Amino acid sequence: MSNFIKHIPCPNCGSRDNCGEYDDHFWCFGCRYFKPKDDINSVRKRYNERSSQKIEGDLSSLQLTSDIPPKPLSWLLSYGLTLKEITDNNISWCPTQELLVLINLGTYYQGRCFGNQKTKYLSKGTKPLLFYGYADKLICVEDILSAIKIARLSPEYCAMPILGSSLSEDSIQRLSGRFKEVIMWLDRDKAKDSVTISRDLRQRGFNSRSVITELDPKEYDENQLKKLLS
Repeated sequence: MSNFIKHIPCPNCGSRDNCGEYDDHFWCFGCRYFKPKDDINSVRKRYNERSSQKIEGDLSSLQLTSDIPPKPLSWLLSYGLTLKEITDNNISWCPTQELLVLINLGTYYQGRCFGNQKTKYLSKGTKPLLFYGYADKLICVEDILSAIKIARLSPEYCAMPILGSSLSEDSIQRLSGRFKEVIMWLDRDKAKDSVTISRDLRQRGFNSRSVITELDPKEYDENQLKKLLS
């Protein structure tokens, strides 16, 4: 997972603003130029340090650990995630809140509840614009796990978790002209929203379509994902 920072000129193809700067690399949406940042190790170190800090939430501070208990770990593994993917994406556990923190950027977090909370997911902060994988075909999905699974299809497809079922106006503007295709693939119960968003994107000049399936994207393996997207 990489956190998008801004658009900059591409040093390879000369495009004025087609190159995206991320926290650990550069990627051009036009010529597919890719370059890791020279200080990638320090970037990763800063990210890990930030992930271990306390975040002020609605209930109380979240103290995170990489030691995930059997129940939430089994939940992750049931969707086919590997231990390496769990580690690489800094998925952590908050024992005081019994919360599996799927993403933690300091300014935003989202977690899956495993305690007595009245809600399934808990989040706080401004939703970020995140891309998993590198490609010129973007799959917009609802959740982090689906994005991690689709990132396996890079460089044919990359994923953006919209962390809900709507695409903000700001996100639409920032995606404009950056991808050859934007595919909406939301969960089954949000199929109508998926079609509506895709239609709206086409009216704005995007090459967009919807994928509607019986199961959520995260419930399919790599071969099934490829077949469903073809």
